[in-house]
Formats: sequence, C-alpha cells, structure tokens
Amino acid sequence: MAKRYTRQEIHLRIGAQLRQQHPIVISGAGTGISAKFAEKGGADMIGIYNSGRFRMDGHNSGCGQMYFSSANEEILKLAKRIMPVIHEVPVIAGIAGNDPSIDMEIYFRTLQFYGFSAVMNFPTCGDFLGFLQTTTEEMDEYGIGFQQEADALALAREMGMFTLGYAFTLEQAEKLGKAGIDVLICHLGLTQGGIGGPAAGECSVSLESAAKTVTEFEAAAKKYNKDILLMAHGGPISSPEDTKYIYAHTNSIGFLGASSIERIPVEQPILEAVKQFKDIVME
Repeated sequence: MAKRYTRQEIHLRIGAQLRQQHPIVISGAGTGISAKFAEKGGADMIGIYNSGRFRMDGHNSGCGQMYFSSANEEILKLAKRIMPVIHEVPVIAGIAGNDPSIDMEIYFRTLQFYGFSAVMNFPTCGDFLGFLQTTTEEMDEYGIGFQQEADALALAREMGMFTLGYAFTLEQAEKLGKAGIDVLICHLGLTQGGIGGPAAGECSVSLESAAKTVTEFEAAAKKYNKDILLMAHGGPISSPEDTKYIYAHTNSIGFLGASSIERIPVEQPILEAVKQFKDIVME
C-alpha cells in the first residue's frame, strides 16, 4: 500500500533528486499496471485522477475535464484499485477543488486516510472557461470557478499536504502563486503524438513557444510566492528529448507525464503485437 508523506518530507525527496541533477518525474496512472511500473521505473510521484481512467479506457483523456464521472468520488474508487500496488512513491490525488457539494476539509482527511500525500487541481475548469457563456469572475461568484480550486489547494497545504496546481493562463498562475502552493504546473494543452492524441505537428504550440510560456507563468506566480517550484506538462512535450529542451530553456525542475508515459508508449506496441499474431498463416 502507498506510504503517506508530509509536505516537508516530499520537499526533502525532491531536493535530494535535484542535488543529483535528476529531473522530478510525475507519472499519471489510470490503472494499477501503469502505477506499478512507473514506480519501478523511478517516478518521483504518481498522480491518480479521473482523466487517467478515461485515457486508459480508450477515450480521450480530456473527457475527465467534463466531469462525466463525479471526479472526487472517482478518486476514491481508483485508489482502491491502484494504491495497493504502490509501495514507496508519494501519491497525488487529482481533485475537483471547485466542487460545491463537498466539505473540502473532510474530503482531504479522507484522502489522507487512503494514503494520499498530495493534491492537484485536476480536473480543472481552467482550460475550458473560454468555451462557456460566462466569465471567470462569474464562475468564481457562483462558487465553482478557478479561485475555488486555488482556495482548496491552499487549504490542503495548511493541512500538511503537498500541493501542485495546473495553470493555463497568467491570471491563473498568479492565483496559484497567491495560494502558496508548492509546484506550479504550466499546462500547454493536450499531449501531441501517439495514436490517440493530436498528431505531431498539429499542436498549436512549438517547443520554443512552450518554453517562453513556462517562463512567463513562473514570473507571474513568483510575484506572490518566490519559493514556488516549476514544472511543465502537455502540448509539444511528449518525449524525453522534449523535456531536455524545456529544462535547458526554463527553470522547470521536472515534468508531469500522463499520455506521454501511460498512453503513447503502449498504443503502437499493442497494435503491432496483435497484428503479428493475426498475420500468422496456419498450415
């Protein structure tokens, strides 16, 4: 069963890796086998959240953003399946922090009981506010906006949990900086590549542009929290070589990979394995 860590203990683990010049790698896990071998491969943290379930069920991982399943309840279901095969790596719960139907303090205590050491705001309303016929301010006023997600992360931090926050805009990066979270994750869109994602070259963001965005987000967050750590996710960053470029051109300490770790690596091998079995001519 996964071991639970305090916020301070996770910072010490991260510091030890950085002193050895190793990047911090967080792996999304929608299944137990993904989590099991991510840990064996050296992942520093494992994230469990509802889009992982959709991704590994063969759907677009963006489905998790539409809250087709109750995200906060889904985490507990996934935990029962995935946590038993994780042994030493700290585990992150991806929460819908803007869910008005639950008491977040009670919910976080439940997550701690299950063995979660950290939380992040995923699923998040941060990347589809522009598609809604409302404004960010109105969403916040209704109590279901990005500000509520930031407030939930601030509460989790107060309760001793390690906190990570996705930001899609400079304004969101500022809000997360004000919340005092531990890690800002610059989200650059759906991960390109593989069979189930945007094809390489179709991504609207280049690596060069991604690096610039990461740096701008860092500056926005550090206006309010000079100690915040920086990571990147998605868009054109889908391979180890892509992450090397980001490390060389930004202050990012690591990478959160979901599709790039548990979807893309298995799509083509499974397809080819079945084709090879099928192509046998029986004599």
